[in-house]
Amino acid sequence: MPAPTRIARRIAGCLALLALVAAQSAAAQELTRLYAPKPPAGSAYVRVVDLAARGAPVVIGSGAPAPLAAGDIATIYRVVKGGAPLAVTIGGKPAEGTIVPAADAFSTVVIPASGPAVTIADPTEGRNDLKAQLRFYNLVPGCAGAVAVADGPTVFEGVATNDTRQRAINPIEARLVATCGTATAAPLTLPPLKAGDHFSLFLLPGTSGPVLAGQRDATEPYRGPAN
Repeated sequence: MPAPTRIARRIAGCLALLALVAAQSAAAQELTRLYAPKPPAGSAYVRVVDLAARGAPVVIGSGAPAPLAAGDIATIYRVVKGGAPLAVTIGGKPAEGTIVPAADAFSTVVIPASGPAVTIADPTEGRNDLKAQLRFYNLVPGCAGAVAVADGPTVFEGVATNDTRQRAINPIEARLVATCGTATAAPLTLPPLKAGDHFSLFLLPGTSGPVLAGQRDATEPYRGPAN
């Protein structure tokens, strides 16, 4: 047998083995997700935005402190009891106001520099796993927020303060520009997104005008009730 033929067969065998291992790994991951503990009915998924950007750990309910990752605006979503008052502290200081996240839903709790917390219901309708999901939050007081592709179409418009919108988009890269009334924030480049990814845009108050920031959404795995 010519040497090139033997080498080609060895390469083909290695590729087949790698494909089998990859398939087994994917199957194991699917089974892990299938049999992972599920939150009980009536649970809520909650994340927190600290508008004061104190950089202090956030405690949601009875969970462990959740430090923000560098550059993130919000914590990850955590599973808590829905339809009941929720305690949130930042750096050991309790948030003002009453926080009651809706059961069986996602919520973003915004903690201002002063004043009561604001709970924003995160929409989940229109989910399309063949596309990426993009959410936009306007957290700037006194203006309607909008986001558009630079030199392109509008993505979100007319979003009131402390409100949010979401839509499914094709997983593409884009440079986004946000406006707040007549003020314009510095552009933000959307990172590469793939089908099924979730990404949030936050229009924030800044010292010299609105600021557009963003991050990927993440949910803490549910590990079952505490012992």
